[in-house]
Amino acid sequence: MNLSIKNFLVKLTVFSIFTLALLLAWKIYAGDRFQNNLMWLLWAFFVLSTGFIHYVLVKVSENNPKRFVGYFMGITGIKLFGYLIIITIYALLKREAALGFTLQFLVLYLLYSGFEVVMLFKHFKK
Repeated sequence: MNLSIKNFLVKLTVFSIFTLALLLAWKIYAGDRFQNNLMWLLWAFFVLSTGFIHYVLVKVSENNPKRFVGYFMGITGIKLFGYLIIITIYALLKREAALGFTLQFLVLYLLYSGFEVVMLFKHFKK
């Protein structure tokens, strides 16, 4: 594993601890209507998917830098569409818990997508 990937994993771990603290505050202070039993599973899903996507994009850029933009756009489109499907299916299956799940999912999506973009900018700035 190269230094760039190790550096990213350290930053992802620190960022994930921060998001875990936010989720804990959410659990303590948000009303029952905004709670969700899958909060920790969602957190783990975003940590793992962000790490995997970053790894794939860095490897693509190392092998063929010209293909990076296509891969980035493709992965982002598939990710967005796939996440929308997950939210829709959950909302249809569990209407009473859909609000909390959707809000937590979208907050984590925004946080981890922002983190991913910032880390990719830093990676390519070198």
